This record gives sequence, structure tokens and C-alpha cells, in this order.
Amino acid sequence: MSKARFFVLAQFGLLAVLVLLPVDAAVNAPNWFRAVSLTLMGSSFAILLFAVIALRPALTASPVPRADAPLVRSGIYKYVRHPMYTAVIAIGAAIMFGNPTFLTMVVWVALIIVLLNKAHFEDTLLLAKHPAAKNYQLTTGAFLPKLKKSN
Repeated sequence: MSKARFFVLAQFGLLAVLVLLPVDAAVNAPNWFRAVSLTLMGSSFAILLFAVIALRPALTASPVPRADAPLVRSGIYKYVRHPMYTAVIAIGAAIMFGNPTFLTMVVWVALIIVLLNKAHFEDTLLLAKHPAAKNYQLTTGAFLPKLKKSN
């Protein structure tokens, strides 16, 4: 199995596990967990929508860039290099807040680890394909916008 295929299967597999884990009714989470869960879920889908719109010519679930794809640095990609991964991490967090068990936390952390590695692999491939990727990676945050240094 290729590294790219492993990352895609691991990502979607861990998301499926999070969604399919039974809700533990015995867990007495604070009421605000539900509000956090719903807010994260809504925000995540908005981020995904903005990312899909901006990435259209280069859209793929694989970390391997499409042969004909440009380096996208517009829309949400002007601020964050991997907004889809950010959204997936936030979706996992939303699920975890909705069903706050030790198991959901472990699966969510595993998802984060997979996405960190997938993003690093993708960045390496983009560097090889697009010379402009180096400056883009230095100036743009991977999952969150980079804070500008003040003088």
C-alpha cells in the first residue's frame, strides 16, 4: 500500500470510527459541551466549503498533488495551507465533545497524528512540484493562520 493511500484510508477510517462509536449515556458532560460541539461542526463545514471552492482545480483526497494542478494560494489557502485538515480535526473535536469518552479522545488524537503526517508528506510533494511552495510554506500556517511579528 502506498503512503498516500495509507493516509487517506487512515483518515477516513478514524473519522468513521468516531462517527460510529456508541454514545455513552453514562457520561455526564457539562451542557456547554453540546454548544461547543455544534459550533465546531458548523464552523468545520464552512471551512470545508471555502476550501473546496478555492481548491477546485486541484481537489483530491490524496496528499499527492494532481499532475495538472496549480499551487493554490487564494481564498482560504491564502491564510492556511491545509484548511481541509483543520476542518477534519475540528469535526473530530466536535464528535468528541458530543460523546466525551476516553475512546473518542484516543481516536481523535490518532486522527490528529495521521493528519499532521499527511500534511507533512503533502508539503514535501508540493515542494518538489512547485518552486513557489517553499515561500508559501514559510509564510503561511499549516493548520491555523500564522501570526505576524510586530516590530
